[in-house]
Amino acid sequence: MSRYRRMLALVGLVAWLVVGTAVGGALLIRHLVALPTPARTDTTLRDAVRKLLPQRGWRALHVMYRDCPCSQRTIAHLLASPRPAELAELVLIVDDDRQSGPEDARLRAAGFPVVVIGPDELRGRFHLEAAPVLIVMSPEGELAYVGGYNRHKQGAAYEDLAIVADARARHDVAPLPVFGCATSSRLANEVDPLHLGRAL
Repeated sequence: MSRYRRMLALVGLVAWLVVGTAVGGALLIRHLVALPTPARTDTTLRDAVRKLLPQRGWRALHVMYRDCPCSQRTIAHLLASPRPAELAELVLIVDDDRQSGPEDARLRAAGFPVVVIGPDELRGRFHLEAAPVLIVMSPEGELAYVGGYNRHKQGAAYEDLAIVADARARHDVAPLPVFGCATSSRLANEVDPLHLGRAL
């Protein structure tokens, strides 16, 4: 192999390593960094949940993003786990096109009401830009919990049942980090400014 060809091969290898590292880093950051959620004192979020779940008693809202693998795993958990008695639950599915999907029918068949909204509506009405998010509301209509389901990214231990039990016992439940996907373009650009993850 000539010196020129060896040089081209070396340049190609370096370029491949740089691109691979950048893409891998973007995916790693996108999936390991905890995403923001509103505080429990956010009155816009509180009022939106009250409107969506007007029932008296304890209520839980599960916010899922259809294109998010973490949300899909959380939906599978909801379908497989025994749900707490006397808890009004609803799954809010965020879909870029506000279209129904196959998981909607499975959730409804399991007894979960499902509402589909777009990312802009989620941000405007609920002050949420990420999923999956668990929201628990007390019988008094106050937010008892706003946060994630797991302590670790892609963790197999879902803690929603323990969170609901602690909230019902009137314990102050510290929010778990939200490891998942940005639902808004604003947050997606902040997490992945080069759009490397979305290009794959």
